[in-house]
Amino acid sequence: MKKTIYMFTIFSIVLSVSAQPERKIETTVHDFMEDYAKSAVKAAKKGKPEYIEKILTEIPNFALDEQKEKWIEISREALKTKDYEQSCKSCHKEFKKEYKKTYRKRPIQVSQELVTYLKALKK
Repeated sequence: MKKTIYMFTIFSIVLSVSAQPERKIETTVHDFMEDYAKSAVKAAKKGKPEYIEKILTEIPNFALDEQKEKWIEISREALKTKDYEQSCKSCHKEFKKEYKKTYRKRPIQVSQELVTYLKALKK
């Protein structure tokens, strides 16, 4: 009987932990790019493109709905051509003034998993 209760307790704990929603970290696009994209581009220049490629797959999720398609287009082009700096310039040329003026402090939610992965850049 004790064994059954013990197993039920363990099962309940595992189930409740696995049912938790993914933790998100709140930041801004500006801060995210400052904290991770710059380092990721530098790493790509040194032969480690996986960090900037991961960012490029995720960054369109941070766009405003009406801009998302263009962000996807810029990211896909960068992933295809491997010209990561040009993608930064393209995005900045098109969106930086508007973001700086209106959306700079707009919070975004970044997955804990992505932040943990990108923190390896800072080591």
